[in-house]
Amino acid sequence: MLIGGCWSAIVNLFLFVWAMRSGRSSAEAMTMTFVSLVLIQFVKAYNFRSDRHSVLRRPFANRWLNAAILWELMLLLLVVYLPFLQHAFGTYALSWTDWGIVFGLAFSVAPVLELAKWFGRRQLSEAA
Repeated sequence: MLIGGCWSAIVNLFLFVWAMRSGRSSAEAMTMTFVSLVLIQFVKAYNFRSDRHSVLRRPFANRWLNAAILWELMLLLLVVYLPFLQHAFGTYALSWTDWGIVFGLAFSVAPVLELAKWFGRRQLSEAA
């Protein structure tokens, strides 16, 4: 969990600084960072189902987790695109390019967590 949290912090700080330096408005940079935070939590929820097994082992087996993620994704889209929610949350409508950047960075946590699990399994097998 510590590795996932550290990676999340690094990715989101990088994303925010990059978005601001690329000429995006502060509202767009904050929205991209917010969406990235939410998406990273989705990836981590699937990955943390097991501290030993890969996320690729039956990734969608938990139907309640799937339903919760779909519900939260729908709420996220409403917050990003509905004008009255944009005003309330200070969000900005993201472009397809912005979504691609955010998805790519958010899903970068998966290989990091898989690598951490692999090292953990390796240490356990060496200790035995």
